Amino acid sequence: MAVFKIRTVAEADKEARRQTYTIITLSAICLFGFSYVIYDYLQISKRIALPEQLSQVDTVIRQLETRGLVVSLSIPDAKLVVSDQEWGDLSYEEKVGLITQLGRYCADKNKSDLWTLTVIGNSSTAKLGELGLVGLIVN
Repeated sequence: MAVFKIRTVAEADKEARRQTYTIITLSAICLFGFSYVIYDYLQISKRIALPEQLSQVDTVIRQLETRGLVVSLSIPDAKLVVSDQEWGDLSYEEKVGLITQLGRYCADKNKSDLWTLTVIGNSSTAKLGELGLVGLIVN
């Protein structure tokens, strides 16, 4: 035999308000999350310094060498040697884009699932950036 609980009108109104607040809160969280995904995508797309097609990356690297930014790129070691002065002239977003895309390029060439790249200054021999197991570090 089922036992039904009899609720008053005040309790029913209180439950309806609770459900309404829950729905509004969940909708706001979803809207915020979706907005963040769009914002993050737009920020990432601004950081891309290299073409998405890996066959065209060699051309861009040669252009960067001509510009004086890239001194050498060792794909097997995933090591990029750059001019300290030119590296300092880049914005943070450009540095992030360059490290990320060259890390992807080296991983593809080395047939690895792990994106890794170490950026070293030519004259200072200091580590200027790194992508790997520790994440993305830009100095």
